[in-house]
Amino acid sequence: MDFCVPYYIVEELVDYIELTAQGHCKCMKWENIKALLRLAKANNRLSNEQVEFIIKKYNRK
Repeated sequence: MDFCVPYYIVEELVDYIELTAQGHCKCMKWENIKALLRLAKANNRLSNEQVEFIIKKYNRK
Protein backbone atom coordinates (compact mmCIF):
# COMPACT_ATOMS: atom_id res chain seq x y z
CA MET A 1 0.00 0.00 0.00
CA ASP A 2 1.48 3.34 -1.06
CA PHE A 3 0.43 6.58 0.60
CA CYS A 4 1.99 9.66 2.17
CA VAL A 5 2.30 9.62 5.95
CA PRO A 6 2.79 12.97 7.69
CA TYR A 7 6.40 13.42 8.77
CA TYR A 8 5.56 13.93 12.45
CA ILE A 9 3.94 10.48 12.52
CA VAL A 10 6.92 8.90 10.75
CA GLU A 11 9.27 10.39 13.35
CA GLU A 12 7.21 8.96 16.20
CA LEU A 13 6.97 5.54 14.53
CA VAL A 14 10.74 5.37 14.00
CA ASP A 15 11.37 6.34 17.63
CA TYR A 16 8.83 3.74 18.82
CA ILE A 17 10.36 0.98 16.69
CA GLU A 18 13.89 1.80 17.85
CA LEU A 19 12.86 1.79 21.51
CA THR A 20 10.95 -1.48 21.27
CA ALA A 21 13.85 -3.10 19.38
CA GLN A 22 16.05 -2.28 22.36
CA GLY A 23 13.63 -4.09 24.65
CA HIS A 24 11.95 -1.03 26.12
CA CYS A 25 8.19 -1.19 26.57
CA LYS A 26 6.74 2.08 25.35
CA CYS A 27 2.98 1.71 25.79
CA MET A 28 2.43 5.45 26.18
CA LYS A 29 4.47 6.13 23.05
CA TRP A 30 2.15 3.82 21.09
CA GLU A 31 -0.91 5.55 22.58
CA ASN A 32 0.52 8.91 21.43
CA ILE A 33 1.03 7.52 17.93
CA LYS A 34 -2.56 6.30 17.81
CA ALA A 35 -3.73 9.75 18.92
CA LEU A 36 -1.67 11.37 16.14
CA LEU A 37 -3.17 8.92 13.64
CA ARG A 38 -6.70 9.81 14.76
CA LEU A 39 -5.91 13.51 14.40
CA ALA A 40 -4.47 12.96 10.92
CA LYS A 41 -7.65 11.09 10.00
CA ALA A 42 -9.85 13.86 11.44
CA ASN A 43 -7.91 16.42 9.39
CA ASN A 44 -8.25 14.31 6.21
CA ARG A 45 -4.52 13.67 6.02
CA LEU A 46 -5.07 9.89 6.24
CA SER A 47 -8.03 7.65 5.50
CA ASN A 48 -9.49 5.16 7.95
CA GLU A 49 -7.98 2.31 5.91
CA GLN A 50 -4.54 3.90 6.03
CA VAL A 51 -4.75 4.40 9.80
CA GLU A 52 -5.79 0.77 10.29
CA PHE A 53 -2.93 -0.40 8.05
CA ILE A 54 -0.35 1.56 10.07
CA ILE A 55 -1.74 0.26 13.36
CA LYS A 56 -1.69 -3.35 12.19
CA LYS A 57 1.76 -3.03 10.62
CA TYR A 58 3.63 -1.27 13.45
CA ASN A 59 1.90 -2.22 16.71
CA ARG A 60 4.45 -4.16 18.77
CA LYS A 61 2.38 -4.90 21.85
